[in-house]
Amino acid sequence: MPVTAALSVPYSTGAEQAFDVIVPDTVGGLEASQTRALVVCLHGGWWHQGHHQDLRGLCLALAEHGWPTATIGFRQLAAPGANPLPEQARSGIDQIQDILTALPKVCEEAALLGWNGSTVVLLGSGSGSLLALVVASRLTLDRKPTVRVRACIAAGVTPSLDHSDGWAAGLGAAIDRFAGRDRHALSPLHLTPHGYPALLLLHGDKDIDIPAALAHKFHQRIAGADESSSLHVLAGPGHHFVEHPLSANGRLAMDCILPFLAEHAVEPG
Repeated sequence: MPVTAALSVPYSTGAEQAFDVIVPDTVGGLEASQTRALVVCLHGGWWHQGHHQDLRGLCLALAEHGWPTATIGFRQLAAPGANPLPEQARSGIDQIQDILTALPKVCEEAALLGWNGSTVVLLGSGSGSLLALVVASRLTLDRKPTVRVRACIAAGVTPSLDHSDGWAAGLGAAIDRFAGRDRHALSPLHLTPHGYPALLLLHGDKDIDIPAALAHKFHQRIAGADESSSLHVLAGPGHHFVEHPLSANGRLAMDCILPFLAEHAVEPG
């Protein structure tokens, strides 16, 4: 499907503070009265690695199915054990702020490329899923949000910053630097379950970084509050799998993502 794209558009001065926007030239079979929300993707890398381009393939795959997409980069933390540079994030608070700053600009760019929607779906991979969930909660609870979130997808569900929740032991330093002084304020598992839009939670049964039991725990907290949450534990994937949508594991994820978007990400006419 033909697309129109703007790649690595800066939204601030940092090298990582840039985004892609990809808008398909048709609406993928939708009625003229229907508009699709913009799917905004956030990469993983334990908050000190990775780039927004890591999810460019996923954005293109979603655009092939008629979904307008974007992927946002953000300031990274210093590597565990290293002193942060002036241009790096000091904690997860800085990364959340980057995403909140970028989102209205992403929507403006998408509109210039032909998108006529007004809401977004946040999609996070790995540690990016924690960012997506926190941003979704903040914007959902905000009485005057800069951007309205229609739904949220967490792939490689990362809902907690507590060491006791079963994280891989080697990730402790990255967790603590991200958490800073705001561990529970940045932990989806500790935020009100009523602050989330419709959720799709995807987890690989071979994930050795975050146990699937933690994804179940988060799902039960949301569903137990009578909020919308769907959990799929996929047979085969590890912690990252949406980055390669044409792989076997990527197709498993797409088989869950596309029906969810069709149900929750079409704006009413």
